[in-house]
Amino acid sequence: MPRRIQPQIRPAFVEQAVRSNWALTKVISVFAVGVELFNIIRVIFYSPSGLTTPNNWTYFAFYASLFLAAAVFLCADALGSRNLSLKVRYGILQFAGSFFVLWQALFAAFDLSTSLSVGKISGVATMVAFAALFLMEPVYAVVNITAGYLIMLAYLATLNDPGAVLNYVIVGMMTLVIYFARYHGICTELTQAGRIEDINRALEETEEQFRLSSEQYDLLLRQGNLIAFRWDIKEDVIRFSPAWKDVFDLPQQIDHIRDKVETGQRLNDQQKKTLLRCLTEAYTTAAYQKQEVLLPVKEGRERWFEVHIAFQHGRDGQPVVGVGLLFDIMGQKDRILELEKELSMDAFTRTLNKTALESYGTRRLAQLGPRQQLTLLILDMDDFKTINDTYGHQAGDHVLVQLASLMNALAPARCRVGRLGGDEFAAIFDPPCTRYTAENYAARLIEAVRRIEWEGKPLPAACSIGIAACPGGGAYDALYAAADKALYEAKRQGKGRYRFAGSQP
Repeated sequence: MPRRIQPQIRPAFVEQAVRSNWALTKVISVFAVGVELFNIIRVIFYSPSGLTTPNNWTYFAFYASLFLAAAVFLCADALGSRNLSLKVRYGILQFAGSFFVLWQALFAAFDLSTSLSVGKISGVATMVAFAALFLMEPVYAVVNITAGYLIMLAYLATLNDPGAVLNYVIVGMMTLVIYFARYHGICTELTQAGRIEDINRALEETEEQFRLSSEQYDLLLRQGNLIAFRWDIKEDVIRFSPAWKDVFDLPQQIDHIRDKVETGQRLNDQQKKTLLRCLTEAYTTAAYQKQEVLLPVKEGRERWFEVHIAFQHGRDGQPVVGVGLLFDIMGQKDRILELEKELSMDAFTRTLNKTALESYGTRRLAQLGPRQQLTLLILDMDDFKTINDTYGHQAGDHVLVQLASLMNALAPARCRVGRLGGDEFAAIFDPPCTRYTAENYAARLIEAVRRIEWEGKPLPAACSIGIAACPGGGAYDALYAAADKALYEAKRQGKGRYRFAGSQP
């Protein structure tokens, strides 16, 4: 992956980065002003200790600094940012991005230091979002993302929790992978757009014929594994390169393309809708169009393609011809899915992480009807510190890995297992899940945990479990709070047992 942008696409990259990042920074600034103003008022007027404690002063300083930075950016935007040169705006955005990463990393480290849990993920989530959304050059991205993770890791290293440190290191590496995947996609897109613009300029020089010369056409076909096509809009005829027949097993020339799309039996409704929208948008004044579409290829399979079309307009402003490329992006889609899967996993136990569990629970509650229920089970090890202190952290790590394996092995159908952080795990049961199913699972887990051994010898391993259920349309936070309260009751009543929210002991 090149560390610097190729000179021929740098102007387009900077222009796109300013346009995208300015809008993103503006939205974040508006949100930050509102949220931090609320936090400042909360600390000063509604906190029992006000600004009399160092802890509250530190939070106040964080809130005030982000509020001030966001307000300054919004004022600059309102006072005429469009009058600034592209280079100046690009510099402002780079400074704003670095400030936000530094602020979030320091805030996350301080937030972790004030909590008993190391499961907070605000810093990690921000870094991933920064890599995925903020368009930037490689050196700038690597420096900022690495610095942000190093700040958080510097504090995590003091917690003597190798699992948490390992998670942060792996997610940090995945964050860089996400950035470079997006950076590669942007550079590829700009390069392809430049190629098509070059072809379009060649078409303007031969306006009388509106066609590619054979030399240009051959050059286009040699650019890689792609399908080239020329669409004569007036005649409503599309002619494809030979690769079209190899991939789709269809004629290289298709007449009356709109009719063929509307009546095509190989296309489903969504595919027809997407292709017809592309055809309709061709009659706008846009000179360039890009679209992702899932198309049926030969042998009944489906593959993702990215369509790029450059249009030539006549003297009356109407489109006359379109020249395009069809790229197979199935491999890219598969890589993105793999990255998303990795980001949803806890690297140490290979179960879902807290973010993935919360996202799934929230989404499923929104999808379920009022007569359906989502059940949540929260498991916490009893006196886990004793195992670490007596047998060492290797034994403690062994218990966590064994516990994750047991939860997956004993889980009923339609159950998702994950780690909330530390020695706390959870399971989400999709309907239909009866109370008996959840309680039977909990009882079997408690017994199985007691049988965990280390180097052939029994361990004093035990766990407590809280269970709760919530009807569709409910809030995940409320479901979590109910299960957590049931877990507390199980602990209070002697540990090594489970409790269902609302039930009597």
